[in-house]
Amino acid sequence: MQKSNLDLMVEEKPIKLLLKLGIPSVVMALFNEINSMVDTIFAGNFIADEAVSSMAIVFPFFILVSALAFLFSEGASIAIGRYLGAKNIDKANEIFNSTMFISCIISVIIACIGYFLFPYIVEFSKADSITLFYAKTYLRYLSIGIPIITTSIIMGKIVYIEGNTKTLLKSTVIQILFNIILNYIALAILKIGIVGTVLATIISFFIQGIYLYRFMTSGKMVLKLDKSKFKVTKEYFKEVIPLGLATFITMSLLSFTFGLESKIISSFGSSALAVQTITANIFSATGSIASGLMSASLVLMSYSVGAKDKQRFIEVLKLSLIIIFSATLLLNLPLVMDYKSVVSIFTDSKDIINIAKIPAYVYGMSAPLIFTTNTILYAMQPINMEKTATTMFSLQQIILFIPLLFILKPHGFNYAISAQPMAETIGAIITIFLIPLFIKKLNLTFDKNL
Repeated sequence: MQKSNLDLMVEEKPIKLLLKLGIPSVVMALFNEINSMVDTIFAGNFIADEAVSSMAIVFPFFILVSALAFLFSEGASIAIGRYLGAKNIDKANEIFNSTMFISCIISVIIACIGYFLFPYIVEFSKADSITLFYAKTYLRYLSIGIPIITTSIIMGKIVYIEGNTKTLLKSTVIQILFNIILNYIALAILKIGIVGTVLATIISFFIQGIYLYRFMTSGKMVLKLDKSKFKVTKEYFKEVIPLGLATFITMSLLSFTFGLESKIISSFGSSALAVQTITANIFSATGSIASGLMSASLVLMSYSVGAKDKQRFIEVLKLSLIIIFSATLLLNLPLVMDYKSVVSIFTDSKDIINIAKIPAYVYGMSAPLIFTTNTILYAMQPINMEKTATTMFSLQQIILFIPLLFILKPHGFNYAISAQPMAETIGAIITIFLIPLFIKKLNLTFDKNL
């Protein structure tokens, strides 16, 4: 990328840059959600209903793997964005290379631990033996692929931070196409079951990683891979990790709470567990699209902080709030108005479709408020309010969700599965009351930079 493109990131009109970065990011988010649904869809159509139910058990572990990647990618992208906005290329490169090196080491360690530990953790689930067998098999193979998946995610984010959206979009399309093709070959032709599903996911991420690596070493980026800068320093952990901690803790807690929810929901039967998997996928699809838009705005806000441009920061945030609210509202209309058509994409089981009605309504109607206020929490991170954002995400997942889950469980499945959106809605309302504090910190941050 030419240096003029860095100038563009701090000088072009925010609406144009939001579209330039946001549209590909949303498309990638859609592809990524389709990608996460691929395993569930293929499992339901080529293996068994128990395989679909096992995805509810597997899902929190996949979130945990993604959380590891986002700990580094989100923290590094904010730090790199601020340095690029200030035209400090050397410091941005230091952060970039340290991120690649440290994340590789940690992901290998987590993979080794996960290989032996993950299959035993699922024993705490109350699922039937067939569902547990599918879940254990999937997780053992998933553990092997952790370094591949996390590295691919991190490289994609680094490519994106420079505005190379087309490259990241192409790599995402390649990854999902290979995942679909390999799933079909493994399940429909070779008939190797759940092992084929997870291997298809890992191999497709490996192919994406190779594509991104070739771009990163092609000389088209300002950020350069440099082995001499592969370092582990205290400064890195002090600066980058806190910036990515809010996302990491959020996703890690979501992993834990989803696993806890799966245990509670499984007591209502395998059909209820399948509904949890489906509604989680749909809600996650909306979340990923919102996150795609948030990623674009977070990049621009980080650049604005580095460039000391308060007005631009505010304009980006306002536009992001309007766009994200409108997008999440439109996306959830089909779920509210015709939930049967949406749920039938995943399964033709009448039992599953029938009990999905209330969860579909609750998730569909709460989504716009939840994701719009989450945008404010994301905006807190570039202005050093990451602790507040982390606290709010923790509040939603632990202090609110877990008590609600146990309080609502005795009243039946529809109440229990509504605990998550209810907790996040309460969190959204609290976030609204934090806006004055956010404005005060915003003013202090830019006044300090003047």
